[in-house]
Amino acid sequence: MTSPGRCTVWTAVVAALVLLTGCAGLPTSSGVRAKQPIADAPTAAPADVEFYGPQSGAGPIDIVKGFLRANGSIKEGFGVAREFLTPEASKRWAPSGRVSINQGERDFVVSDIGPGRVRLTATTWAELDSSGHLKQMVVPSHRTVDIALAKVGGQWRISGLPADFGPYLSMTDFRDRTYAPYTVYLAERRTQTLVPDQQWFPRTGLATALARAVLRGAPEWVSQADGSAPDLNQVPGGTRLAVDAVPVSADGVATVELTDGVRKADSSTRTALWAAMMATLNQVPKVHRVTISVGGARLDDDQLPPAPVLPSDVGYSVAGPSEAGLVTRTAQSLSWRTDGQSRRAPQGNQPPLPALNRNWYLLAADAGGDQVVGVSGDRSSLGRWARGADLYIVPTFGRQLTRPSFDYLDEMWVAGLALSNSGPDREVSSGATIWVMDAKAAPRTARPQVVSAPWLGDSQVLSLKVARDGQRVVLVTRGANGKTKLLMSFVIRDANRQVTALAQPVEVGQSVTDVIDVGWLDEVTLAVIGRIGQSGDQQVIEVPLSGFVNPLGVVQGAQQIVATGRGTGDLFVITNKPGVQERIGGGWRTLPGVTDVIAPGS
Repeated sequence: MTSPGRCTVWTAVVAALVLLTGCAGLPTSSGVRAKQPIADAPTAAPADVEFYGPQSGAGPIDIVKGFLRANGSIKEGFGVAREFLTPEASKRWAPSGRVSINQGERDFVVSDIGPGRVRLTATTWAELDSSGHLKQMVVPSHRTVDIALAKVGGQWRISGLPADFGPYLSMTDFRDRTYAPYTVYLAERRTQTLVPDQQWFPRTGLATALARAVLRGAPEWVSQADGSAPDLNQVPGGTRLAVDAVPVSADGVATVELTDGVRKADSSTRTALWAAMMATLNQVPKVHRVTISVGGARLDDDQLPPAPVLPSDVGYSVAGPSEAGLVTRTAQSLSWRTDGQSRRAPQGNQPPLPALNRNWYLLAADAGGDQVVGVSGDRSSLGRWARGADLYIVPTFGRQLTRPSFDYLDEMWVAGLALSNSGPDREVSSGATIWVMDAKAAPRTARPQVVSAPWLGDSQVLSLKVARDGQRVVLVTRGANGKTKLLMSFVIRDANRQVTALAQPVEVGQSVTDVIDVGWLDEVTLAVIGRIGQSGDQQVIEVPLSGFVNPLGVVQGAQQIVATGRGTGDLFVITNKPGVQERIGGGWRTLPGVTDVIAPGS
């Protein structure tokens, strides 16, 4: 096993908050595109490390330490760890809830507090909840518990654990050996869009775990306080796997056998289930096709083809990055990038671009680049240019407007401070407002529509970016106390697919602070400008929606993020020089003469 003393020494900030990969613990062992197949996830086999049971004659402290080490193996329901428990304690211990993640043995203090009693103080840097979502903390949490031991056959064994005592895994065991992130797809029925949700799963029994996650549906926090929620796939109550396994045949067919409860599902619910199950299980290595059955017969629907393979076969799609080229700004001129560096090579048929004056900035464009929008220098006006046509200024509706953002449903989003009904120059004192506009409508007829988000309170929105699927929005908000939050909310739509509200948000990237801007690196990963923890330099940071943050380096004068949705290799930062820095390899380089960039569809 790897000795903690031989681990690489990290700086305090990195060791504490960045990758949490510093030292192994307790001497340890340790883009989906629409209409295209969903690629298999990485399948590199983790190192096969043996964990040992209790040693003869071990004292109470050594037994507790050995038990914590053995948490690193989840085989056979934590079989090795259970050897440290009495039979009765093993029956009571149900380590299926949260997983506490630490940096190694130094995060545990074990002391003897009396005959058959040990006190454990454990430090946690991240937690995995029962739904598979991971939260990394700004500062670690500490928990102190008393553990009872008794002698069995003359040997000390743990006889009493707190009822909510879940497994403690070192980062090495958790990420490199035991768990891996996968995407669970939720089917939004009104727009027939698949929405990705990243969750962590044990590396064993993956097909079964993913199928259960699809049946579980959307996380509980997606709903509004009033009960309204996105129209995401949800199976009828009582529907579960009929057998506790999803077998995969030699020819790559994964069979999901469900209980009779699913027969109550209507046509759209069945189609949504098929779409979500296919998209999710197609990530499993060697799975090439998915079938859903009840009582041995296929779960049918009138709209279901004989042998669907992809979500598109049942009318669902996954929104991918725009295929249009990158637009650069030099002085007052916009142009399609032609230097060959962009991953999206120009096709020679891009629409014309407008001429701008210096009053317009915070630019954005729809997925095809047919429409460019921008915010005025005083951030109180929104300008629109359609296929190079003359500027149309939308009648004033707000102040402190953010950079607009587009989704693949031809919607444009923007946030700011609303104007009072009592006069165009009076701001509403209650806080921020979010608007959405039909980007297909003619500029002179379209007007921003307010999106209900009462949970914003008196916060200010510093940045808002809608995901390309049009079903999720990320925001950077700043409260009255000056602290920022990085939030993600699901979009609620009416029966006509029109946006009505944003669901109660969930905070993501809890370990990043002082955030000023955000962009979508890919469907489940963000890029932000902020700090890791409560100190350190402001820098560009990769922030998975469910995972561990990764620093991408300091960019002097960084003000805004422009992400194309194709990962860190296609990422840009607008600086206060003015200028643009482009991510190249592991560093940044200046784009000569360029003062702004537009990633269509972002």
